[in-house]
Amino acid sequence: MPTFIIIPHASNATAHPGASSEIRPRGLLPATGRRGLDALGKVIERWIAHLLPVEVEVESLTEATGVNLTWYVGLDAEATAIGDTLWHGEELDQAARERIIGLYRLNVRDAEMVLDTAKGEPIYLILAVTPDRMLRMKPQNLVTGLPLAYFEAVS
Repeated sequence: MPTFIIIPHASNATAHPGASSEIRPRGLLPATGRRGLDALGKVIERWIAHLLPVEVEVESLTEATGVNLTWYVGLDAEATAIGDTLWHGEELDQAARERIIGLYRLNVRDAEMVLDTAKGEPIYLILAVTPDRMLRMKPQNLVTGLPLAYFEAVS
């Protein structure tokens, strides 16, 4: 499984007291900077709890360095392509790095709910915009892309 580094592009960073840099999604989320990404993380937690019999914790990240990419979910088509690139051990080009506007680490509270291949490992969520800066989030990817043993029991 590949190791990767994602650092959102500097044009998405803004200085805040007490923080070296934070992602600023340029008005794509209701609040700017870290607060907006944290809020979206809470929405993701609640949405998953509403649709699936699983409790998760979602933490927004400003970077992920040297992580073992065991499982990821692209929250849109662009993010899925970025995740696929990383999964195959390839480097991201500058344009792809610039399109990343959100990065999250998702942990399932009950490890028994997770497939063996991802058990004990965080699940990374990636959110990106298109080259023309449009966000086309696909929340259904959370339902279909999480490595939950629940789906094996149902199908």
